[in-house]
Amino acid sequence: MNRFISLFALVLWSVLFFGTQSMAADKESCFYIDEKGVFRQVDSRNDIPEPYRSSAKCSALRMNTQLDAPDEIELKGPKGRESLVSDIGPISLHWPRKTEKLLGKTPKRAMADAARMVSRAVKKPGFPTEIRRLDLDWNVVFLDAELPETQIPSYLVSNCHPAWMTAPSNVYVVVQRVASGCGGGPAPRPSEVDAKLAEVLAHEIGHAVEARLLNGQMVQDRMLAEGFATWFESFASDFSDVIRSGVVRKEHFELAKKSLQSQPGSWTFQGTAEDYARASLLFHAVVEDKGVRGLMKVYEVMREKKLPFFDAVKEATYWDQERLFKKAYGVVGY
Repeated sequence: MNRFISLFALVLWSVLFFGTQSMAADKESCFYIDEKGVFRQVDSRNDIPEPYRSSAKCSALRMNTQLDAPDEIELKGPKGRESLVSDIGPISLHWPRKTEKLLGKTPKRAMADAARMVSRAVKKPGFPTEIRRLDLDWNVVFLDAELPETQIPSYLVSNCHPAWMTAPSNVYVVVQRVASGCGGGPAPRPSEVDAKLAEVLAHEIGHAVEARLLNGQMVQDRMLAEGFATWFESFASDFSDVIRSGVVRKEHFELAKKSLQSQPGSWTFQGTAEDYARASLLFHAVVEDKGVRGLMKVYEVMREKKLPFFDAVKEATYWDQERLFKKAYGVVGY
């Protein structure tokens, strides 16, 4: 199995606003690995391609839709708690001690490094003052595999999301899922987990950055919301002390190419790693042509004129939707 693709799919599968919405009745959740080694999640055994049904895992879910705040999550066993002062605002962090053995750094250091990475990134030219001086009260919890089912929605417990975020700045990270996914395989080296954790945190903080650009509003089109967060993850990762510059961008572009190869025409966003990467090309396209300042102009139009993303792009750049997608796919040579 291609470990990179399957693990990266898990790293990118985060939930923001959409993850906190009520879900009705009982639901089945199924997981399988396809021929490319990509981790897939569907809502019914009937949705699993025939060759993979025998190895798939399914479970019936009875939906608890309650998601408690990170600092209210009850952790089992010895636990740590820290309050950090950072360049992006104060951070309240707590975690079960058992997760420390998976990391090369302490959770406090990992969180502080992620905050420093983001601070460096948003101070680059083009970001507006409210982002350059980002100052939010961050509420963060690192979790182990034993998620408290009475405090976290059933679909997050049973699915394989490694992290999720709720506005304005609540972040939840399941460290075991970052380290080794849901297959129960051996974890990579702690330094590799540190790098993946930094990616995950950049992605989740990216959701908060987008909400801040829109005066606290969350983009309700999941494809666009995850596209922005994935673009921000790639951008911010270049300022990390544990991720080599350009690596995340290259990985994202390779995933986007896979999506374009398999679905060159019409495309439905389903939340795979390839989908996240492909959606991020819309934002890369604007930045490569107009700079970060150009992308921030799009968000200024969205905020001030209450326009949806594609209409705001047209007003800010004079690109219609067809031209935007053409430029986006051109970023990776399509």
